[in-house]
Amino acid sequence: MAMRVTRWIVAVLTFSTMSFTAVAPTAQAAEVDLRARLDGSTAFLRASGFSEYDRNATERDVEVTVRNIARLAGKRVTVYVSGSKVGTIRVRAAGVAHREWDTERGQFVPIASAGDFVKIRTTAGSLVASGKFVRSGD
Repeated sequence: MAMRVTRWIVAVLTFSTMSFTAVAPTAQAAEVDLRARLDGSTAFLRASGFSEYDRNATERDVEVTVRNIARLAGKRVTVYVSGSKVGTIRVRAAGVAHREWDTERGQFVPIASAGDFVKIRTTAGSLVASGKFVRSGD
């Protein structure tokens, strides 16, 4: 009887170890790190900036910075990721807008992949800047 229990415990431990080994690569594969260079539109030629997007099995976050948009100082711009509205940013007096959104803080961040766009628009809908996400390091 003791031998059967010992075999059963060894079998359970072996299976558990194999399960963790099989899960680890999947969790690593689920991590996505993207970056986009933002270029100004025809209406905002000098606008520039960047966006970084990170996703893992439990959370997503996106950071957006746009510079050289002084004529929008004091106004809000709207950020879209993969076609979904993420939120708005107030443009500072220096012509810079910066913000980060994170699902861990209960904020909406859509799922994005390489090739998806990040766009910044005025509240009236005019395109300020945009860029395409690529994998970090590409």
